[in-house]
Amino acid sequence: MAFKWKRELDDIARVVPKGRVNGFFSKSVVLSPNENAVMIRNGNVEDVIDSGKIRVGGLLKPGNIRKDVDVALIDTSEKELDWEQAELWTRDSQQIGCKGILKFRISDVERFFQMLFSYSTMDKHGERYLSIDDVYSHLQSEVLTRVLEPEVHKIEIEEIYGNRDLQVAIENELEMQLKDTLRNWGLEIERHTAEWDFAEYEKVRRTRSQFQTSEELEEIEALRKEGRFEREGREQVAEVRKDVAAGAALRGHERAEEEKEALHKKRLDQIEIESDAAEARSGIGIYKDWKEAKTGARRDELELEEDIKDRQHGRDMEYLNNITSSGGEDVAKIVAQGRELSSMTPEQLEALAKMDEAKRRAEEDRVGFMMDVEDREREDSYRRKELDADMMAAARERRSSTVKKCPGCGTTVPAEASFCGQCGTKLDR
Repeated sequence: MAFKWKRELDDIARVVPKGRVNGFFSKSVVLSPNENAVMIRNGNVEDVIDSGKIRVGGLLKPGNIRKDVDVALIDTSEKELDWEQAELWTRDSQQIGCKGILKFRISDVERFFQMLFSYSTMDKHGERYLSIDDVYSHLQSEVLTRVLEPEVHKIEIEEIYGNRDLQVAIENELEMQLKDTLRNWGLEIERHTAEWDFAEYEKVRRTRSQFQTSEELEEIEALRKEGRFEREGREQVAEVRKDVAAGAALRGHERAEEEKEALHKKRLDQIEIESDAAEARSGIGIYKDWKEAKTGARRDELELEEDIKDRQHGRDMEYLNNITSSGGEDVAKIVAQGRELSSMTPEQLEALAKMDEAKRRAEEDRVGFMMDVEDREREDSYRRKELDADMMAAARERRSSTVKKCPGCGTTVPAEASFCGQCGTKLDR
């Protein structure tokens, strides 16, 4: 009879040791469509058998090449996996979810066998099982969590809510990672869907909307009450105005009369002010005429005085010229100073005397300073001459000790020379 190797419907693969197959040494194993049998020797794939009947009896007979071979039975039909990430937190701490359907099938049996041994554990009977739940568990830890959580955490809820373009971009990134991971496991994706769950955020939005609606209703109610109070106030004011309308009209008439009287008085005051201003302008005109006449008379007097002074100055200049031509320039200067001093007051003469005294002292100080400078320069010149004489004497002494003259031609040669470099005369030491 056929060997049923699946424990549950969602089992994908099972590694059966040869000792665990019922009737394994005498029966056949029937492979249904979309099932493969993988012959395993020492943990390595030896052969892959497609669907059909395989005879496993007598595998342990001497000389059989399949001796000590385990069998891995694999279901290669399309599998459907429902996945879900319920708690994804955005940057502004809002919870959303994402779920979907993943349909896949086994495309590379040998690579899938490696995944089977990597992600399954051996039970006490030496068997290994791999189910859809096992695949989902590893996908959730290696792909779903690693892709969705970082992508969602770096955006805010308002950026992704209702933004289909951003949702599709994240879904494409997830699908690409799923394809790469499943390809490494020997699986390929047949179909992949994703659906975003904004239920928690929609609750928040509904709560916020209800709160805003209640606030708006309360504000409308407050405005309604305010309008009612305002209407009642206007009605009360109308009642009060009706009661005092007669008195108000009388007071208004009296106030209008008072305003008319005040305006009449103001106009009279303005007329008086304008009359006074006209009289003032007339007086100012008369004063200006008198002032101009007085100014003209004063101008004539000044011109007369200037003419007299010019004539006096002309006479004085003529007198000085005569004196200069007859008695010299010094006499003219003395006469001019005498006339200038004769016209000064005692205070001016005293001030002039002080100025002359200050000038005299300043001249004496200047002469004394110049004499001191000349004395210092003279002493410095003497000292420089003495210093030059001392330096020349020292130079002569040094020269006389280091050089000598040739008796033949008079050329100066070093003191230690034995012959003259000019004429060749032998020199005495």
